[in-house]
Amino acid sequence: MRFFSPAFGEIEADESQIFSFPEGLPGFSHLKKFLLIRHRENSPFFFLIAVEEPEIYFILIEPSQLLADYHVELSSEQQGLLKLFEETPVLSLNIVRIPPEAQEMIINLKAPVVFNLHEKIARQVILEANYPVRYPISLSKVKEKADAGTK
Repeated sequence: MRFFSPAFGEIEADESQIFSFPEGLPGFSHLKKFLLIRHRENSPFFFLIAVEEPEIYFILIEPSQLLADYHVELSSEQQGLLKLFEETPVLSLNIVRIPPEAQEMIINLKAPVVFNLHEKIARQVILEANYPVRYPISLSKVKEKADAGTK
C-alpha cells in the first residue's frame, strides 16, 4: 500500500507494518493505528507515523543497541493487555526527542512502546523500574553505533 506523510513524502508500506494502539498514545488517545518503519537498514531508529493523521509521528530508538543495562520487564497485567505469551515475538522501542541543533538526544526510558509483532498491537507502558523519563545520550555515540552496524 502507498502511504503519504507530510514529513516523509510517499511511503511504500506493507499492511504488516501497521499496529493497533487500543488506547492510543498519551496525549493522542484518538489515534489508534500507526505505521512503524525503520529509518534505514541497521539503524537503531524507527518512525511511528499516525495513519489517521500522518503529520503526527514519533522517533523511536532500539535502546539495546546503546544501553546494555536497560531491560524492559512487563507486569502480568501489561503482558495480558498486549496478549503476550512466552513465545510471542516482541519489539520494545523508546520515544526519542532530538532538539534542533542538539549535541544529544533525550530518550524516555521509563515508558517504552512495546509491540506484539504477531498480533500487531502495541502500547506505551510505564515500567516499575526506576528509569528516567529524560535520559540524555550523545548523538555522536548513536552515530558510532549506527556506523558500526553498517560495516
